[in-house]
Amino acid sequence: MPLAFFQNGGSVAGSGNLRGQGMMCMGVRILNAAHFVGAVKVLIGNRELARGLCYGQVSDYTKVGAGFRSVSVISEETGEELLCETMPFYGGRRMVLVLYNTMNGMILIPMEECICGEGRERACLRAANFSYGEEFDLALADGERVFSNLMQGRVTSFLPALPGEYDFSICKSAKMQEEKLTEEKCINLNIVSGVSYTICILGSGNKETPFTIKVLEF
Repeated sequence: MPLAFFQNGGSVAGSGNLRGQGMMCMGVRILNAAHFVGAVKVLIGNRELARGLCYGQVSDYTKVGAGFRSVSVISEETGEELLCETMPFYGGRRMVLVLYNTMNGMILIPMEECICGEGRERACLRAANFSYGEEFDLALADGERVFSNLMQGRVTSFLPALPGEYDFSICKSAKMQEEKLTEEKCINLNIVSGVSYTICILGSGNKETPFTIKVLEF
């Protein structure tokens, strides 16, 4: 299917306010994209949000009270505190809190999950590069770029998408080289109207943690 399925062009702002979520709480789930650290435990304040969360896994939603809260990430293997950071949580919204590796250690990337702003006729699509050391494009099967120059740690804005079945591939950034990655880095995605999709790129490209694709839906 051609790139014309993004008929409106531009970004979709969407809405972070969720019916039934409650203005005093934020729905939070954790994505462990930090392939160097193994399984972790995640605490917000004294409350445990995730235990034994391995690389590539995402936790269930947990309600977190609005306000500034401390986030602690602890290695399940050694008990070492890998990160402790204070950040804001906003009532009536949901987000994915991404554990991500950089050259200087682990950081947190908050990724808000928004209700698609395009109505029931369309879905919303974005991409996020949580890999280590590479820059990518997300392309359709015919080579047409949907998102270009995805740098490490970058999360794109949403684009509107018509419902349907699409084949995507992860390619080296066009400004670097046109070489496609292996077939393992291609996905088939059945896009449904009213759903927001985030295509996440994980891994470091080595044998232990090859580049993989994980799709989050909301």
